[in-house]
Amino acid sequence: MATILVALVAANIHPVAAHHSTMFFDINAEVVHENVTVVDFVVANPHGVLIYVVTDDGGNEVRWQAELPSGNFTRRGGISASMLSPGDRLPTVVCWPGIPGLVRANTSRLKSMEFPNGDVATFTPVSAELTKGSE
Repeated sequence: MATILVALVAANIHPVAAHHSTMFFDINAEVVHENVTVVDFVVANPHGVLIYVVTDDGGNEVRWQAELPSGNFTRRGGISASMLSPGDRLPTVVCWPGIPGLVRANTSRLKSMEFPNGDVATFTPVSAELTKGSE
């Protein structure tokens, strides 16, 4: 009986970790993208997402997906889905890269993004904050 209980608990750990931790991302590394084009920006639970395109050194457009904290945390931080639309340009996006083998290529966790007006949104696994820029 104890073996069955342990197996059931272990089977449920992965889905919880997938939505409530950064274990799939290398928080000791950063990926910095400049002059990105927004494809989609969703503020939702269990986590939001920023999908964007960046041009690599070879001139190729590369699509990235960056996870955000939960919609609740993001909205409490002053950030809403209406702040970005497809086609908007962001000067800078900083992410923690996904760990190869654990996430799809070009999947990351959003650390910060700069809006065209100079505002900066900063994210942690459990919070979001909008800092007003100079404009």
